[in-house]
Amino acid sequence: MEKFLGLPPDAAAHGAEIDFLVGLVHWLMFVLFTGWAIYFIFTLIRFRSSKNTYANYHGVRSRYSTYIEAAVIVVEAVLLVAFSIPIWAKRVDAFPAEQNSTVVRIVAEQFAWNIHYPGPDGVFGRTSLSLVGTDNPLGLDRSDPAAKDDIATINQLNVPVGKPVVIHLSSKDVIHSLNLPAFRVKQDAVPGLNIPVWFVPMKTTDAIREEMTGSFDVAGAVSTQTTIRLPAVETVRLEKGGARDDMILTSDVEDKEGSTVMSAGDDLSADNVDLMLESGVTEVRARQKTVFDRYLSMADYTDGEGNAIISMHESFGPDAVTGLLNAGITEVKARLRSNLDPWMVMETVTAPDGAVLMTKGDYLGEEHLTAAAAMGMTTILVAPFTPTEIACAQLCGLGHYRMRGYMDVQTADEYRTWVDEQEAALRDLYGVPADADPTQVSASDHEEHAQ
Repeated sequence: MEKFLGLPPDAAAHGAEIDFLVGLVHWLMFVLFTGWAIYFIFTLIRFRSSKNTYANYHGVRSRYSTYIEAAVIVVEAVLLVAFSIPIWAKRVDAFPAEQNSTVVRIVAEQFAWNIHYPGPDGVFGRTSLSLVGTDNPLGLDRSDPAAKDDIATINQLNVPVGKPVVIHLSSKDVIHSLNLPAFRVKQDAVPGLNIPVWFVPMKTTDAIREEMTGSFDVAGAVSTQTTIRLPAVETVRLEKGGARDDMILTSDVEDKEGSTVMSAGDDLSADNVDLMLESGVTEVRARQKTVFDRYLSMADYTDGEGNAIISMHESFGPDAVTGLLNAGITEVKARLRSNLDPWMVMETVTAPDGAVLMTKGDYLGEEHLTAAAAMGMTTILVAPFTPTEIACAQLCGLGHYRMRGYMDVQTADEYRTWVDEQEAALRDLYGVPADADPTQVSASDHEEHAQ
């Protein structure tokens, strides 16, 4: 059912129950859709006008439709009473003991997830609205003894595998929706409310990534090779009030004394035109302000002296286009960007001469695709770079697409190492000796640092 519905791998202890219920609901909808579609087609044929010249005002006298509707109600009641309510009750009533769980606070805002760990003492420090700022989005009061060891991150949630996770969820501004697809968790964050949610992660992020490994079509990604013609360089005569905002300079402009008035890449705006005219410049070399940054070069290009202008798989930025035109190059070989999702390479690839082109764990970039295509490779094994992400399932504003975080489910040892690194960072921040207990940092240390 996961693959049929396009669901991510199930990585939570309660995930099988959720997936089973989702499957039952889809089967019910499939049966209803098929049944009503067949009935609709039947009525179109059975009651077509050519076979029913006169209207029938008595209507349907059979009770079959009533029986079918009653059956649907019974099935839906069974789904609700026997499956949905018990699963819901477990999620809201059977919370694990917090002393045996990984407990975090998540405070949503446009457009970030602010994550707060209680630190080694297990107690959340005091927060205050008056302390909320760019460098303290949680408003954490570091002068509070309970807050001196608290760990705060943005868009980064780390938890250990196999241990219950309890999240206290709230929002600073509008309604958000915490969505952890691989762990079958989705909960609205409402301003003014502290809403608890829990789950038990049963797979690490690395294990989920391995499970989601698949082939990436290299040939399809680089098949859009083409030849693009660069805009011609023109001689433009400057006139007072004659702005040409659609054109940019292809070379530096100097006045009679040799001082640079404008640089290559500047546009011919009204202010720039007036400034050049005041400097005695009446003609300039310019080109249309055409954007080619969605194309990548499929060759290395140099000027007459052998200086590199643009290398293979680099983007055609404004400076590169200007450099090519000044070198007399008017046509280039290029391909469209692949618009890659964040993929991780899941295999080590070497060239025929033994050189390593990409290593397992690398971010899949355009240069990798270009190199693989040059070797004749058609596919590369990849997996999502962030298979366990934090997403917002509520449209919360124009910047909603930015509200994505990374969740890293680690082994117990990896999680302990991460916590130790955060504690070490707190020691460095407040100048605490390395052998000191972070829970014993005095309030005066925080106040002194704040000053």
